Amino acid sequence: MKRQKYWLASNSPRRKEMLSWLGWDFTAAPADIDESRRPGEAARDYVTRLAAEKAERPVMDARGEDIIIAADTIVVLDEELIGKPEDENDARQILYQLRGRDHFVMTGIAVRRKSDNQLTQDICVSCVHMRDYAEKEIEEYIASGDPMDKAGAYAIQNPDFAPAEDFSGCYASVMGLPMCHMMRTLTALTGEAFPGAAEICKNHLKYNCPITKKVMAGEQVG
Repeated sequence: MKRQKYWLASNSPRRKEMLSWLGWDFTAAPADIDESRRPGEAARDYVTRLAAEKAERPVMDARGEDIIIAADTIVVLDEELIGKPEDENDARQILYQLRGRDHFVMTGIAVRRKSDNQLTQDICVSCVHMRDYAEKEIEEYIASGDPMDKAGAYAIQNPDFAPAEDFSGCYASVMGLPMCHMMRTLTALTGEAFPGAAEICKNHLKYNCPITKKVMAGEQVG
C-alpha cells in the first residue's frame, strides 16, 4: 500500500480542488478549532495563529514524514474581519459593505511534519477592489447560494457575479490556497523543490500571475 504523505487540515471544497490540481496523494482531515479572535489581536496575527492551530491538531493516521497542510483565509475591511455570512440578510449587508471599495484578503499557511512536529508558516496578503455592482446583481447572486460558505460572502472566481474590478495579487489566495506561498513553505520545511506547481496553478486559474517569481524568491508579496 502506498504511504500517505499529505494531509489537508480543511474540508473546504475549493482547497481540496486546488490541491488536487497537483496530482498529489492527500487526504482531507478537517481541524475543528476555536476561531474566536483574541482581544486586540491584529488581523495578520489572527489568521496565522488559526492556520498554525489547524496544522497542529492531531491527525491520528499520519505517520513518519507525512506533512499536514493548513490554511485560513480572512477578509479585512478597515481592520474589521468579515467572515462567512450567517444568513442571506447578512450576505446582503456584507456585499453592500464591500461594494466599490478596497479590502484585503489574508491567507495564513502552516505546514507541519509529523515525525518531529516541526512547523513552518507563511502569509499572503492581497488587495481586492470590488466593482460597483447593482442591487439586482446582489439579489441574484444571493439567490444562487454561492455567497453562503465564503468569507466576505463572495467567490472571486464566480463568472456571473464577477465581483472584483481590480486585482493584481495572488488570485489563488483569495480562493483560499496561495499555491506559491504553500510551495515555498513546504520547501522551507522539507528542502524539496516543487517545479511546475506555479504553472499548474496559472493554467487552472487562467491567470497570468504577476508575483510568482517574487514569491518564490522569498519576497513578502501577495
